[in-house]
Amino acid sequence: MIARTIIMLIHPTLAAVFVFWLVRQYGWRKKGMSLRGDERKKALARHQRHGEWLLWAGITLVFIAFLARAISGILVNGDWTSDLLPQSIHGFSGPIGLVLLWLVVRRGRATAKKKEENESFKTERTKHGRASDIVMALVMIHAFLGLIYTFQVI
Repeated sequence: MIARTIIMLIHPTLAAVFVFWLVRQYGWRKKGMSLRGDERKKALARHQRHGEWLLWAGITLVFIAFLARAISGILVNGDWTSDLLPQSIHGFSGPIGLVLLWLVVRRGRATAKKKEENESFKTERTKHGRASDIVMALVMIHAFLGLIYTFQVI
């Protein structure tokens, strides 16, 4: 069924954009060390703003995945709940990844708050960085599994 295939490919298409954006955001650590003064302040503000946007984009992306599965269930089985539950590791790891992304953003907010209040933020910054390392590793695994799953959908 061509309609189901098109609907099921919306999520991976948007996810590819999301992953590239996430990788760019992750590159801040290296880029931020080479910047100084106002240039660094502007880049840091952009990093913080994009972190918030990425969280909302992630929420939207997971919602789109569930919506696509619900529509697929209607088209194939006449029941929107029939395809809704994840049927692979990829499907289960999406919502888990979203929670982890939220934790990364939360750590980033805590770092910014401590820095703003002129408190020591080294520990929070380290936690934020390590959490982002974990998220990036899981995103790459999730994306690879998603690529394999996409071939099943096609």
